[in-house]
Formats: sequence, structure tokens, C-alpha cells
Amino acid sequence: MFRIIDRYVLRQYLLPFGYILTAFSLMYVILDLFDRFPDFVQNHVPFLQVLTFYGYYLFAVNGFVPFIVVVMPIALLLAALYTLTLFARHNELTAMLASGVSIRRLMVPFMIVGFFASVFCAVSQETVGPKATRWKSAFERQLGHHSDEPDVVHDYFYHTGASRRQWQIKEFSTRQPGKPLGIKVNQEREDGSLAIEYTAERAEYLDGRWWFYGLQQRTYNELGDPLGPITPPLETPIEMSEFTESPKDFLSELQKTDFLSSFEMIQFLKSRPNLKGLGRARREVDIHARLAMPWSCMVMILLSLPATAGGVRRPAMRSVAFGLVALFGFYILINVGLFLGKRGLIEPWIAGWLPNLVFIAVGGVLTWRLR
Repeated sequence: MFRIIDRYVLRQYLLPFGYILTAFSLMYVILDLFDRFPDFVQNHVPFLQVLTFYGYYLFAVNGFVPFIVVVMPIALLLAALYTLTLFARHNELTAMLASGVSIRRLMVPFMIVGFFASVFCAVSQETVGPKATRWKSAFERQLGHHSDEPDVVHDYFYHTGASRRQWQIKEFSTRQPGKPLGIKVNQEREDGSLAIEYTAERAEYLDGRWWFYGLQQRTYNELGDPLGPITPPLETPIEMSEFTESPKDFLSELQKTDFLSSFEMIQFLKSRPNLKGLGRARREVDIHARLAMPWSCMVMILLSLPATAGGVRRPAMRSVAFGLVALFGFYILINVGLFLGKRGLIEPWIAGWLPNLVFIAVGGVLTWRLR
């Protein structure tokens, strides 16, 4: 009997969920299309490419998570409010309770949908999200839109952290980061003193190895004094096998967090032990907020059931109002957490997970009290 009810609840729930998710996505696309349509026409962009752009656009990171991750919990909540209110209005909720199905048992199909939605959001934002954001940025450059990502970088500094190497690059292109010009690499000892200074006219990154052209080097003692003059430039390229940094590391330093997955952001912080203060706090808050956001799908489901479970006694509009107030409160708490965390007023993990923790506690208590 429970299996039949589960299938019925899922069918009644997934249909409005699909409609609401599609409606929000179309509204998002149409609003953006009003702004971009003249550019599409002027540049003779094929219709198929426009569709591709908006496919990526829905998954591109905007702020700190993709749009699809933001709208998914909203659609889940509104669909759950609609479904449960419909059950109450048609006395189906009363019939289920009378047949021995508890409210907590009734929530199982909803929680299953919320769980799979959370997994989908978590996987898509870590795999599709960064790729979609880079594709969108490159497409906008082709249309002549301003991009925050520079094409040529001048006077670039990069510190490797654990391997204690400091790179100074005079110039390199973000489209060909493996061919920098004017390189200087300082190798430091464990105490922070300079050990060896490498300079080269240019370099190339080939098959996972750096090759320096016109290499010169000078060694230093523990006091920082040079041990002889700098060597003359070598005519042949020299393989620098001990340099484990890659062009991708340079780009990750330049890119906004929108272009990086959470794993890449974590690796970035691990390679920057010297990055401290608010700069590190902002990065850590972004990581925790991004990891926490997909699981808001489960939180919204947990809130929807107490909001409408009393539908046999409570007016439908009051239930819907309760759910919407909870929804707005959740997103307000997200912004409060980000604001406090990025200013170092609370721990980064608290800033990122605060909305989920608060509303899981509230939703859990309200759900437990249901009969």
C-alpha cells in the first residue's frame, strides 16, 4: 500500500515541480535575451549557437553558484506547497492519515526527490559549472562584451607555497599561458632565505615540463649574499624538471572563483599557506557557501511539510505564506552569512553553512512535532 502511495505522491509532485523549474528557467533566459538580442542579430549568431549559449548560461556560475542551483530549491519548495495543499483541499491528506500513513512517512517521497536534486546540483556545479562559465565568458568576448578576464597579463607574481618558489613573469597571454616572457624564479630555503635565482628570456611548457630559453642563474648563501656572478645565458633550452608548477596554476590565480570548482579553490588555498587575513577568509567562505548551497534542496523540502501538513485545519494561503516567508528568510540568511564571513566576523564554515544549519534545526523540530 505504501508503495502505491509513494508512486502517487511522486507523480503528483514531479509534474508541478517540472513546470515551475521550466517556468523560472524560461523567465531567466527571456530576461537576458532582451539584453543580448541586438548583439545576436548584429553578429549573425546561428539559432543553434544561441540555444547552446543559454544551455550553458543556466549552469554558468553567477555570484557564487549557478542559476540552476539557486532556482532548484525554490522550485522544490513551491511544488511541495502546491502538492500538499492540493492533497489537503481534496481531503486526500485526511484519507492518507486515516489509513495509517503518518506525516513523517508521507515525507519520504519528497525527501528522495530533494536528495537527488541536491546531488544533481552538487555534481553539476562542480563539473559543468566552471566549464559553462568559461564558455560563456569566451562567447561574450566574441560578441564584444566586456570580460573580467584579461588577455595579456603584465608583471605577474606567483608564490608556490610548499615548494618555496616565487615566480615573477614580465608578460604572458591567458590564451597561451605556457609561453611566458621575461621569467625570474627565486628558490627559497626553508628559513625563507634566497638560495638560487633563475632568469630566462622566455619559457615553454611542453609535455608537463618547463623549458627555459636563455637561462641564467645565481646562487646565494644563508645570509643572502651572492656566491659569484650570474652565469651567462645558455644558448640551448634547459628542462626545469624540478618546477612542478603548471600554466593552469597561473590561470587559477587570476581567475575569479566563478571559473573554479570547489576542489580547485581548495587546492589553490593549500598551495598558498602565506595567504592570510580577509583574502583567505573570502575564499574559504566562497568554498563553504558553494558546498552548502546544493543541500538547500533538502532544507526546502523539510520546511514545506510543516508548512502545509496542517492543511486539513489551516487555510491554504496561510500555509503558502509560511513557506514563502521561510524561503525569503533562508536567502536573507545566506547573504547575512556571506557578509559576516567575508569580513572576518564569523568563521568561514559557519558563514557558508549557517542557513542550512538554522533551517534544518527549525524544519526538523517542526516535522518531529507532526502527527
